[in-house]
Amino acid sequence: MRRKTSGILWGLAFIIVGALMIGDNLDIVRFDLGDFIGTWWPLALIIIGIGMIADRSTGKK
Repeated sequence: MRRKTSGILWGLAFIIVGALMIGDNLDIVRFDLGDFIGTWWPLALIIIGIGMIADRSTGKK
């Protein structure tokens, strides 16, 4: 079940980033992927760590 949820979340993340990039190309929104990654990359580490802790506490490997 966790693997399916993880796949859905990754899919949604890619859809959102892709939509923002298209919006930037069409001058609908301002979105800079480099700026976004430069600002929010620590959040990815936090999410990965929480996922590792959650897997360990539920007994999954």
